[in-house]
Amino acid sequence: MASTDLKHRKTDDSTPTSTVSADDNDGTKKSKNKVIAKRGLRSLALAISIPVSLTLFFILLFSNSKNYYPASAPKPFWVPSAKVVNWGSLTSSLLMGVAAWLVWAEGGFHARPNALYLYGLYSVLCLTWYALMFGAGARRLSALACLGKTAALVGCDRLFRGVNPLAADLVKPCLVWSVLLTVVNLTVVSL
Repeated sequence: MASTDLKHRKTDDSTPTSTVSADDNDGTKKSKNKVIAKRGLRSLALAISIPVSLTLFFILLFSNSKNYYPASAPKPFWVPSAKVVNWGSLTSSLLMGVAAWLVWAEGGFHARPNALYLYGLYSVLCLTWYALMFGAGARRLSALACLGKTAALVGCDRLFRGVNPLAADLVKPCLVWSVLLTVVNLTVVSL
């Protein structure tokens, strides 16, 4: 007997029996999968576009590279330029958006609400650091914000790993970037 000739019988309390072919059932599954995939792409686009657009907004609003590193002091080779900091901040926002979406898709923010709080704290501290460092030139306060941002990333790494290891792996480059910015910021404070 061919598999296309098989019929699946459903029983319901109100009706005696009804038949549904295997081909009709496959079409329903495919349409449900398409709907789920569309929702997933929309939520991914939202999870990426919000942090990236906020970071881009802050870059455009506070992009004063004179406040970043004093021109009178010699600049070590390992200190990135203001443009590299801008691109690194955008990349970090993108990676963290994807990592947060992966955790959200697995239901991790419901199971571990501290992960959501730490991600929110990290996002706020990133924007605060940028406004303090580039906008106001408040280097000591920006160093505190950068230290807090790094600590929040360590917490995100630990909590994300319990939900989705790939999300935790996406946090690692952001953590390295944040440590570099913290070192640069502390160097600027010591000048």
